Amino acid sequence: MAAEPRPANDSAPIRPSLFDRAVGAARPERAPTPDPAPRTPRAPIDRASALLAAAILATPLLTWAGAAILTARAQEAGRTIARRAAPQVAGQAAAQRARIRLAQAWRTPTLGTSLESIARALPQDAALLRAERDAAGQLSIEVAAPDPDRLLSALRRDPLLAGLRATAQARADGDGRMRVTLEQRP
Repeated sequence: MAAEPRPANDSAPIRPSLFDRAVGAARPERAPTPDPAPRTPRAPIDRASALLAAAILATPLLTWAGAAILTARAQEAGRTIARRAAPQVAGQAAAQRARIRLAQAWRTPTLGTSLESIARALPQDAALLRAERDAAGQLSIEVAAPDPDRLLSALRRDPLLAGLRATAQARADGDGRMRVTLEQRP
C-alpha cells in the first residue's frame, strides 16, 4: 500500500506518490470488470434466535449423553451390589433347597409304610423283587407278576401307590411271569 504524504496544508488534495505512480505504470492495463449482479441483502442473524436454535438442537443430545452416563453408572452399581451379595444369595438358595428337601422328606411316607401298602395291594401271584426311594423321595419298585395289567389295577386302588407308572416290562426267566418296573411320577 502506498504511503500518504500529508502536505503542510490540510486542505490540499492528496496525490499519489512517485512510487505509486511508477508501480501503476508498470502494471499492464486491465479491462474494466463489469459490476456484479446486485445481490439481495441478507437479513442479519439474530443472536438470540441462533442461541435458541442451538439450544433446541443440543438439548436431545445432552439428554441422551446424560442418560447414557447415568445408565452406565447404575449398571456398574448393580454389578457391584451383585458381587457383594453373591455369597449371601448363594447361602439363602442353599438353605431354601434344604428346606424343600426336608419338607419333601417330612411329607413323603417312609419306605416301610410304602412296603406295607405294596404288600397289601399286590395280587397273590405277584412278588416284590426290589423297592427303593431316591433322594427326592420318589419310589421305584420292581415286581414279578403273570399279568401286568391286573398288577397295575391292583396297585392303583391304594391312594399311596396310585402315582406309580410302569416304565419297563421284560419277560422273566422261564416261569412265565413278567418283570414290571414301576416308578412314581410327580
